[in-house]
Amino acid sequence: MNTNPITKTTNSKLLLIPRLLAGLPMLGFGMIHFVKPDHFRDILLASGIPMVNVSLYAAPVALVIGAVLLLLGLFARVGGLLGIATMAVAIYSTVILSSMAVADLPIGLTEVPTVPPLPLPVVVTVASLIVLVRGAGHWSLDLKNQSK
Repeated sequence: MNTNPITKTTNSKLLLIPRLLAGLPMLGFGMIHFVKPDHFRDILLASGIPMVNVSLYAAPVALVIGAVLLLLGLFARVGGLLGIATMAVAIYSTVILSSMAVADLPIGLTEVPTVPPLPLPVVVTVASLIVLVRGAGHWSLDLKNQSK
């Protein structure tokens, strides 16, 4: 019986839903940020996120790792924590950019970068929080390892 609080989970089949709701968009965001780093850099610069050069690489890595952990249900609580952390920044950026005019942009940017609508990072955050609190559930490697 597994007593590790990070991997401990219930046998609930419903926990697959928040894992998918958080993991799939996170994987998509992470891959897009890897493929289009210039657009991601514009988002970071326009929203005033500090340490742009670090965030440019750290955020996509955190998104992809968190997504894989959530989707596999392996150390899913860690994936949920990564989801909450990355989506908190995404929510902040979305709110800042939604009310930004071209005149407010930092030097070098000519248009406000596009970001997904606010409900998407909010849903990912809530789903990640559910996994963080409840665990990975039935179809997960955490549960499989717990029964050993």
